Amino acid sequence: MLASPAPPRSVRLLPCVVATVALWMVSTAAHAQAPSASQSWPLPQPAPMPPPIEAPRDTPFPGTIRLHVDATDTAHSLFRVKQTLPVAPGRRLTLFFPQWLPGDHGPTGRLEGLAGLKVQAGKRVIAWTRDAVQVAAFHIDIPAGVTSIDVHSQFLGATEPRVGPVVATATMLDLQWHNLVLYPAGHYARRITYVASVKLPPGWEFASALTVARRDGGEVRFQPVTLDTLVDSPVIAGRAFKRILLSDDPVPVHVNIVADDASGLEPPPGFVQGYQALVQQAYRLFGSQHYDHYDLMVWLADGFGPSYFEHLRSGENALPADFFTTWKDKPEHRGRLAHGFVHSWNGLFRRPAEMWTPDFNTPERDSLLWVFEGLTSYWQDVLTTRAGLWTREDALDDWATTAAAMANRPGRRWRPLRDVTHDAVVQRRKPLSWQGWQRDMFDAYSEGALIWLEADTLIRQRSGGRKSLDDFARAFFGVRAGSQVTMTYTLEDIVTTLNDIQPHDWSGFFRSRIEETRDAPPLGGITQGGYTLAWSEEPTGAVRRAEAASGNVDLGDCLGMTLAKDGKVLRVDWERPAFKVGLLPGAVVTAVNGSPYDAQGLKDAVKATAKQAPLRLSWRQGTATRSALIPWHEGLRYPRLRRVEGTPAILDEILAPRD
Repeated sequence: MLASPAPPRSVRLLPCVVATVALWMVSTAAHAQAPSASQSWPLPQPAPMPPPIEAPRDTPFPGTIRLHVDATDTAHSLFRVKQTLPVAPGRRLTLFFPQWLPGDHGPTGRLEGLAGLKVQAGKRVIAWTRDAVQVAAFHIDIPAGVTSIDVHSQFLGATEPRVGPVVATATMLDLQWHNLVLYPAGHYARRITYVASVKLPPGWEFASALTVARRDGGEVRFQPVTLDTLVDSPVIAGRAFKRILLSDDPVPVHVNIVADDASGLEPPPGFVQGYQALVQQAYRLFGSQHYDHYDLMVWLADGFGPSYFEHLRSGENALPADFFTTWKDKPEHRGRLAHGFVHSWNGLFRRPAEMWTPDFNTPERDSLLWVFEGLTSYWQDVLTTRAGLWTREDALDDWATTAAAMANRPGRRWRPLRDVTHDAVVQRRKPLSWQGWQRDMFDAYSEGALIWLEADTLIRQRSGGRKSLDDFARAFFGVRAGSQVTMTYTLEDIVTTLNDIQPHDWSGFFRSRIEETRDAPPLGGITQGGYTLAWSEEPTGAVRRAEAASGNVDLGDCLGMTLAKDGKVLRVDWERPAFKVGLLPGAVVTAVNGSPYDAQGLKDAVKATAKQAPLRLSWRQGTATRSALIPWHEGLRYPRLRRVEGTPAILDEILAPRD
């Protein structure tokens, strides 16, 4: 017989290769699981954590802290700070820079603004070290024999909005104590006493909830207060300043206005009367107040300050420089003051239990943000309208815009509203690529307001018009009249009070809307209120004014996109027509149906789709160019609330002023 030919060399070697690889894998796995006894180098181990910082206790800090702020260098937005603290010799002192601020819902303290830190005992410089884990904490080992130290620092305010909130310019400042204090760890904020003083630029006037002990020109010293009261009592100041009394019964309420120059201080007709009515309507809603005086603080300037910051006895409000001159034609900003004012009751006097913390570096938990902000947003619109600062149509248009925006939240299918309340920590208020799918914390404001509107209309329906959410406001927030001591609450407290007003499964009502994923937004308040969300090819007045001011083209409720006047795409909504053809934020639309882009031409082309006309957009994304037919055939769409004839107009009743 003939011998079979030998297999190729590669085939003969294959079993050897497989065996070698298998042996290597087993050996590698063994080494990965357990180090060899002969291995001469150690495996890495975690470094020990630093000692924990002393937790806050409800015990007094021994002595009073003196705090002085030199706020005269407004040209550089520079605040020079000196604190004098009594200390225990031979002990370690830890100072905190505030991070968690009531009403900001996240660790937003501007630690990066702290500079020039220096600790002294007389002329002796004492070293400080930052904690390796809690970077807002600073450790100071007090030498033997030292009983008092001076802590010098600076706060470098933002010089332009790109950097952060601008809190000082050549004409005005917003002195926020949480930017300026370094407070001792280990004590509740209510058990640390401060005597604060400030040096203002020559000739400037100011307002604050703090009580003045002495003033000598620009040097102002305030009466002693606890740290929580100090942080809750900012100072607004400026060269051009005006103070107007809105009410003195039962206690004084003022509006304090700062502008770039004196010519901008004269309020338009209706301003004073409108905010006087706001105060009275709030008293009729809540039935009491929780301040010994209240100061609405307003600065009229573009690009200045945070939009608002609420406090128990005051509220900071940034409004455009032309707020007074455009008062008649632009009502949309008028309600901003109402938001912070309502927070005096909801958020500052009564606060969700998980949001109350003993100091400003203990994290808050925001699960009831839809109450803290959602209910406040609801009453902001209601009180602004009851006070005559808005017309009924203004309020209905605002609710229509909110309802349409919340309808464009496909992210509701995977992310319930309760989870959104964590976004002050998760997203840190950064811009989002796909807001509708990701959702953000401001959904708790808007969707929360719709939930409370639904609760109000439900109470009115089930009680035959005898009860309303106004009764809940008085029962829940009107208690302990005049008290400034925070009173916390839970969801169970809300449910119990609502059941006292109008029995219902309120626990199930809220949990289904807050904790469950849902396809549709909570629009029951609109339909129960005698209206329905409808669409028109004509924009509301608010949309027209916004487009005229910005030059943008808002096509969010039809194509799902917003464009700048030069065609740059500013926003694209998840799963909407623009999204489906691949348009992205940052693209530039160059042509509409073959013609060069212009805003009106685009609107005309979208309008024509209602008659089955095609819509082709061409755009540039980076260096690439694209063109696509947009899958849309319903023309221009803008939201409105349409009255449903034959049903009670409960929304109209809600918005009517109270006598």
